[in-house]
Amino acid sequence: MRLGVITDEISGDLAHALDVVQELELDTVELRTVDGVPVTALPEDELRAIRAELDRRGLPVCGVASPFLKCSRGDTAGQDEVHARALAAAEILGAPLVRAFSFWREPNPAVTFFELGEALRPAVAQAAAAGVLVALENEHDCNAGSAAETRAALDAAEAPGLGLIWDPGNAAMLDPAAFHGLGGLELLYDEVVHVHVKDVDGGRNWCRIGDGVVDFAALVRLLRERGYGGVVSFETHYQRDGSGEAATRDCVAAFRELL
Repeated sequence: MRLGVITDEISGDLAHALDVVQELELDTVELRTVDGVPVTALPEDELRAIRAELDRRGLPVCGVASPFLKCSRGDTAGQDEVHARALAAAEILGAPLVRAFSFWREPNPAVTFFELGEALRPAVAQAAAAGVLVALENEHDCNAGSAAETRAALDAAEAPGLGLIWDPGNAAMLDPAAFHGLGGLELLYDEVVHVHVKDVDGGRNWCRIGDGVVDFAALVRLLRERGYGGVVSFETHYQRDGSGEAATRDCVAAFRELL
């Protein structure tokens, strides 16, 4: 497996974030925002400048962390443009993957999955035509949060070629007291194309990897047993002494101890 990071978890200043990435000897980067601006909103010339800097440093981009479908189910205006811009950014940056979500969470997530599939199928087909993979991320603030919800969403979507970004921290955030073991990853592993890592404590606070409820040792064992060759990308969310950089350093060190 390769190790990566969402750069703005370290710093919004991309140059500084990349310095840290290289110091930590990570393999790849995932791009979400630069100086507070979503990658999907950056103009082409800025994207090309970023690609040139990444090439100079020898750092590939493993994914565009797009906010596609992180919206209300009844208010999807502009989402096609978000996805189109994510694909354009992926092409310029050489990224093989773009992210999708499952609408803002509703009291009964299951009722949203038909419409989610209606939105995902053309997006997956459009991406495939561009040589890019769409991956649905489980997210506690969205309708596919737990492993069971995500399994139901993938089944309902009926979108061949749709991948999964598994985030155990997001699944645990729904109900830390109920999360144990792999959190149901066994139901989903065959669809996993990318992994995000973060941890959450029993009080629903983001924390250092290994200090919360997620069993990262079990996760590493499974990934190794299954021969996972994709990216494990740090998206820590927590901060140490107000610093995302310090928190990311902590989490990278903790995860490497498991490896």
